[in-house]
Amino acid sequence: MTNKEQLVKDLTAKDEQKAFHAAQEIINNADVEAFQLLAQKSDFLFDFVKNNVNKRLLKAVNENNYRNLFKFLNVYSPDFEDTIVSSFAKYANEDLTDEILELFEKGTDNEKAYCAKYFSYIPDTIAADILTNYAFSDNEAISFNSAKALGAMKIKEAYDKAIELLNSDDEFTVLKAVKFLIAYEDKSAVKALLKAMEKSSMSENIAGEIPYLQSLLELLEDDITSALTCIDNILSGLGEILPLNQIFYFEMFDVLSYLISYNAQNKNPQASVVLLKALSKFEMLNENDEYTFDEDKNTKQEISEIYEILKKQQEYFWNAQKKLAVLEISEDNTSEGRIISALRVISEYNLTTAEENIKTLLNSQNEILICEAVSALKQINKLDNISKESILSKVTDENKKAIINSMF
Repeated sequence: MTNKEQLVKDLTAKDEQKAFHAAQEIINNADVEAFQLLAQKSDFLFDFVKNNVNKRLLKAVNENNYRNLFKFLNVYSPDFEDTIVSSFAKYANEDLTDEILELFEKGTDNEKAYCAKYFSYIPDTIAADILTNYAFSDNEAISFNSAKALGAMKIKEAYDKAIELLNSDDEFTVLKAVKFLIAYEDKSAVKALLKAMEKSSMSENIAGEIPYLQSLLELLEDDITSALTCIDNILSGLGEILPLNQIFYFEMFDVLSYLISYNAQNKNPQASVVLLKALSKFEMLNENDEYTFDEDKNTKQEISEIYEILKKQQEYFWNAQKKLAVLEISEDNTSEGRIISALRVISEYNLTTAEENIKTLLNSQNEILICEAVSALKQINKLDNISKESILSKVTDENKKAIINSMF
């Protein structure tokens, strides 16, 4: 084991005296190599270990050695950036701020990420223009930290630009705008984010960001329809697009507990679709190790507990949800996303009572809904006596025609 490896091992160990001595060595000697090794190992450290490391490094920084931290700025680590930046902020003065601003303009991308974060601690508007330039950068660390600093400064022009970009035809531009607004931390953006989510082909990605700005439980109280659409998209993305450990931040156990209680009283068809989707999703996650193989014990336990609270509901409760879910396919529901979600739940649970409701979609002007309706009828074995030629005559998209043709 090299000296650097021993230093990092000591820094992450339980022995507080030895660990603090290692922290002092790294800071006092500006040991970039040891810090780089720590950053590389950080993905494999438990959160409580990282928290301990941050406390030790923070304690080791003082007015005589804090400038040594400049040497570390070429090694970007989101796990340790707050320790570095808050240390600079503690000893901030006009000269230090000017020096960091100059580095922000001329430094490497890693240095710029730290510099942007500095201005969220020290919201000096002297940096507003350069922060705005970098707020929609392709480098996620720089763009996120720039947006966070602009939010701390309450720079409205940058916020307005992000709101405007939500209407872009380019989905990746929309996603940049979403991430900006989450980092900017102004709850007034939630309505615009929900609207962008509903029309986006990356709706799961956007839905997974919204709870970082407003909790799903708050959203359920404010706007039940939009909240349910957001939860529906999160359920679609969990385990594929969205990491499973995010269920803690989404407060998924509390959210689904709320919906169970809510729908026992309110009998909301959209909520029924979400609950049935959740039951199916968490049954799959709980019973198939391939989905949770790399997850930690706490995440696996939480998934199990969420599944338990869903599974323990009485059969009559779930029968009621199935009857209600069918009602999501109605003339009153004009949301393509909600209808598609309902069709997929109907298919999964083989809800044959939905046959007539689904058939009304075959007269739709929306080719996506026609295609989804045919698929659902196929899944519930109700495609007999449907005229393939009649349906195909309403569809112009060749790919959709081929899909529909393959189902007969």
